[in-house]
Amino acid sequence: MSSTNPLFEAQREKAGSQTKGKYDYQYHWALFKVLSEHQSREEYAVFVELHEDVVISDSLEPDKATFEFNQVKTTSKNMSHSELTRKKNKVKGTSVLAKLVNSTNSKKYSSKINHLNLISIFPFTLELKEKSLELEKITLDDLSDSQVKKLEDAIKDELGDKVSLPKNLQFVVSNLSAKNYQNDVIASISTLIEKMFPESYCKPNDIYRLLYDEINTKGIVTYDFSNWEELLDKKALTSNTINTVINRFTNIKDEGKIQSQFEEIAKEIDLTIISRKKLSHHFKRYRMDKIGNKSVLQLEITQNIVKLINAELNTGEESFKNLIDNVSKSLDDKYKGTFTDDFHLKAAIICEYIYDNE
Repeated sequence: MSSTNPLFEAQREKAGSQTKGKYDYQYHWALFKVLSEHQSREEYAVFVELHEDVVISDSLEPDKATFEFNQVKTTSKNMSHSELTRKKNKVKGTSVLAKLVNSTNSKKYSSKINHLNLISIFPFTLELKEKSLELEKITLDDLSDSQVKKLEDAIKDELGDKVSLPKNLQFVVSNLSAKNYQNDVIASISTLIEKMFPESYCKPNDIYRLLYDEINTKGIVTYDFSNWEELLDKKALTSNTINTVINRFTNIKDEGKIQSQFEEIAKEIDLTIISRKKLSHHFKRYRMDKIGNKSVLQLEITQNIVKLINAELNTGEESFKNLIDNVSKSLDDKYKGTFTDDFHLKAAIICEYIYDNE
């Protein structure tokens, strides 16, 4: 399948990708951001150095994807109005704010951007409507009218009268520490595993190393891709990859009990040793996908298989071999086509039966 890349446009600059070492913090910020929100997102992809420092897509499907653009600043001072609008030199459009606004100004993907965030290690000292507030995330609605006008005027001065301050602009204080960010990311992995698989054993350092290597490898890619699938493959760290890595280095509680139930069923349907080994491989693979993959498709597959299993049980079916055959025949072809072979499908039916009858 080949899909048009909704983010296909010449990148503003590629120096960030080519000098990765200087921007190590933003790589960790990207990891920390998606890991902290992993459970609340169904599918996502994160790109480092693609139009902005960090771009997050909320879908792996190009037609459904909307984006969050993040510029990450590690300046060791509070971000005041003057810091945001000060030009580094006399060349037009070089202030921090103008650079961020320009990354979305009159682009083909502009309408697909939900949030345009300026991330800072240090707080913003902008004038708020409620002066007593101290906000972690500041929207334009939180700013005083005079402050908004000053920012608007600065943008028009740099980028021209036709350019307005984006309504989706946000100023966000990073909750990733400036010095111990590696430890913060590793801690976020441990927290995530505990939420996903309570009381399970994992290797957060191994998970961190693999994910960090992956996002580094993708971040230094400077090519432009017109094809969405190629962009995901060459430039993105996706939720699927994160799930795969987490599953590889996590031993889930009650795994022995689940495996024992599988062995009983495999014995009942009278498989040879070789066939049982093949089925076991697919069972483990499907189980990890079921636990870690929160995609709409995975949820639909689970719901439809469980519905067919319960229909068979309600008829009084007692032969597991017959149950598997009947569910396999009745499953919609669009779901059946996601399985690599009959063993994969049989393993899925067994897995869904075990989980639905715990």
